[in-house]
Amino acid sequence: MGKRKKKTFKKLGTTLLTILTVLLVVMYVPRTARIGYKNDRYANILKDANIAADTRVVDIAMLGAHDAFSSKINLLSAPDPAESGIVKNKTVNAVFKGGLVRVLKAQQDGAKVLLNRGVRYFDVRISYFDGEWYTKHGLLDTNLFYYLKDIYDFLKDRPQEFVILDIQHIYTGESNINEFLNYLLDIQFVGNPLTLQDFIHHTSAITLNDLLYFDVLGPNHGGIILLLNDDGTAEASQKTLFYNRNDAIRSKWHNKRYVKDIVPLINAEADYLKTQESLDYFRVNQAQLTPDYLKDPLGTLGRWSLINIAATSNAKLVSNAHFAEWLGVMPIFMVDFANSRYARFNVRANEKIIEYNRNLGT
Repeated sequence: MGKRKKKTFKKLGTTLLTILTVLLVVMYVPRTARIGYKNDRYANILKDANIAADTRVVDIAMLGAHDAFSSKINLLSAPDPAESGIVKNKTVNAVFKGGLVRVLKAQQDGAKVLLNRGVRYFDVRISYFDGEWYTKHGLLDTNLFYYLKDIYDFLKDRPQEFVILDIQHIYTGESNINEFLNYLLDIQFVGNPLTLQDFIHHTSAITLNDLLYFDVLGPNHGGIILLLNDDGTAEASQKTLFYNRNDAIRSKWHNKRYVKDIVPLINAEADYLKTQESLDYFRVNQAQLTPDYLKDPLGTLGRWSLINIAATSNAKLVSNAHFAEWLGVMPIFMVDFANSRYARFNVRANEKIIEYNRNLGT
């Protein structure tokens, strides 16, 4: 074989190896290079805003985490039993699991980090699987108690902080809401004797229009507000623990892939809310984008991951000229990658939220 042919085969081999390497990275690497803030700068964000005790909780601004409990989704994560379509496709899971992970993992860190970085609203998705309650976003994440422990530990010594646990989707399988609530009431952690009832200081008999900041706080511990849709199995005593989600919150999903498309819809939602005589419910600005391999494969692949997409979109949204206006009618600003440090997003968002809360009632 001549030298020219050897060089040709060598170049071809190198090219094929390069292509194979790129394909393996694209198909199986589940990670992104983005990192977020992890320190506790905003661990006392509500306390630091000096919110008046008689402020309605539905008017308090806060940073929200979309698909909050998805930080542990990985290559070994099983499909959510409530899912169908591409996520459950065995071929896709075999050859493109990394790509799925990248567009289903909405938060880079767990509850402890998010709480320390100012997050007070958690968008939660749960499925009953193999006798346990798991968090999820397309793929199963991990057992719910992993995140609850961090929340309980955080609120234990912070009587002026509260969080909203919005169970937006729950798949009960062969279980039901009654059993789920009993699970929440019974769960207890080593080294922390507190249970859910130690953090729910109010009763849902108080309408959201009348629920005040003071009501949700305890003398020693912070508070939890639970939003949940009952399937008809909740007992009377259990119903005092949660607000019916359908009545308690407005959270409109815009389902767009680019900031230029989502901003007009956010503005439209703000304009609609301004026309309402009463805003006696939680209002969420769903400011996250929606990547889609089926509708926009190259665009989604090129932007690599949900975390990467959120880093740049979050920065644009918090810089929008209408941001203060949005907070005025949608006080919960919910995003993917809520602790992003790209363009100082988390700092800028939290500082604007603190300023807004300080001016409540003035």
